[in-house]
Amino acid sequence: MIVASLVVAAALYGYALRRASRRGLAPGPAAIAAFGLGLVVAGCVLLGPVDDLSDASLSWHMVQHLGLAFVVAPLLLLGAPIRLALAALPAAGAARLAAVLRSAAVQALTNPAFALLQFTAVFYAAHFSPLYEAALEHPPIHALEHALFLGSAMIFWTPILAVAPAPHAPQHAVRLLMLFLALPMSAFLGFILYVMRAPLYPHYAALPGALADQQNAGAVMWIGGGGPILVALLWCVADWGARERRLGIIADRLDAT
Repeated sequence: MIVASLVVAAALYGYALRRASRRGLAPGPAAIAAFGLGLVVAGCVLLGPVDDLSDASLSWHMVQHLGLAFVVAPLLLLGAPIRLALAALPAAGAARLAAVLRSAAVQALTNPAFALLQFTAVFYAAHFSPLYEAALEHPPIHALEHALFLGSAMIFWTPILAVAPAPHAPQHAVRLLMLFLALPMSAFLGFILYVMRAPLYPHYAALPGALADQQNAGAVMWIGGGGPILVALLWCVADWGARERRLGIIADRLDAT
């Protein structure tokens, strides 16, 4: 199912890319590379050795979750799939998609406050509810859990990255506030796992070194979740500065005329 999903995603992107290229509206090489890299990272964290290790190690399971939420999701968004779809669809289909993007429902879904709250709620509910143990024991629930993490993360990153077209893109100050508020989320979750005196999940409790593995998982969550957010903070500050410089140049040219 995972392989099929990745193949379908790559095929749809490639098909849309060909149609958009004929119209001279294809995204740049950086966007194409970001989308492709996102699919590759998704394959790496969901298949092969990483997936095998995650069944016997909570630390590697955390690597899976962080990879989906903090690497795969932003890379797929940076691939500009919506912009590509608008460029590839017939005029009527593009108009309908544009109307959906401007709708109140999408505006509410990508509201910075909602995006941050739902992301936090999904992370904590998944790790501190029966869902986590059920996912470890039942592959279909595990797949659903991964889809939930990826979908929630894409909602979270949408207002931050604001990849065009982004009719409801928040100001850079709001994006920075989102990222600052998101920093303690993974840190506190990791701290809880690190300081607990007994294994939290029965699936791992029976394995050798379960408590030490859980502490390592807490450290992975703490550092692995905070690192990408710090990078995003730096990027947001740089992007804000670049935007202000562009606006300054435009203002100077208008004054000169």
